[in-house]
Amino acid sequence: MKYIISMAALLAATATPAYAQDLSGFRAEVRGGWEQLGTTAHLPNPDYDPEDEESGPEILKATDKDGSISYGAEIGYDYQLEGGMVLGGYIGADFSDGRTCAELVGDDLGCSKLKRSFNIGARAGLPLSDKSMIYVKGGYSHGKISNFYDPDLTDNDEEEPGDTYGFSKNRGGFHAGGGVEFGLNQGVYGKLEYAYTKYGSASQRIGAGDEDPMLKMRSDRHQVLAGIGMRF
Repeated sequence: MKYIISMAALLAATATPAYAQDLSGFRAEVRGGWEQLGTTAHLPNPDYDPEDEESGPEILKATDKDGSISYGAEIGYDYQLEGGMVLGGYIGADFSDGRTCAELVGDDLGCSKLKRSFNIGARAGLPLSDKSMIYVKGGYSHGKISNFYDPDLTDNDEEEPGDTYGFSKNRGGFHAGGGVEFGLNQGVYGKLEYAYTKYGSASQRIGAGDEDPMLKMRSDRHQVLAGIGMRF
C-alpha cells in the first residue's frame, strides 16, 4: 500500500507539461504474471473454556498463502486533459489456479481456490512522454471462490467417512494498484503493474443444526503483471 500511496502523491504533486493527445482513446490488452492468494479461516474453538487458560482461544484462526500464475484481459477508455494528466475507466477479468489450505483444530483441513475475478474501476495517470505514463488505479472486484472443509481427515479411508462441506461463494471486494505503461510502436503499448485485491468473507455452518459452529473464510491477493495492449 505504501507503493500505491507514493504514486498517488506523485500524481498530485508533480507539474506536467502539456503533451499531444496520444494517450486518449479506447484500449484493449492481455496480461499475465504472478499472484499470491492468501486465505484466513476462523472457527469457534470446540474446547474453549473461559476458566481454563490451556483450552486455547475462543476463536481459532489459521492462515495460508500460495503463489500461482494469473492471466486475463482488460478494455478501457482514457482521456488526456489539457494539462497532461490522463483519466480513464476500465473493465477486466482475471483467471488463476491459486489454492490455499490450512488446519484449524487438528486433523481437519479448510481450503480456498480462486477461479476468476471481474474488475471495474478508474485510473489516473501522469505522462512520462507522448506515449508513456505512470498511473494508479482502483475499483470494485467480484471473485468466484470455491471453499472446502473436512472436519476430520482421519476417517477418509473408512467405509462411511464423516461429512465434508464444499461451498462456492461469489464475493465482492475492492482492488487498488499502480504501474507504468510505455509505448512500443504505433498504437501498441506494454505495461508492468502491481495490484492488491481484498474480497469479502464467506461463511458456512459446519453441521445441520443452528447451534453448530460457523466457519468463516476471508481471501485476498497480490498480483505482479506484465501486459501488452493496443490503443484505437
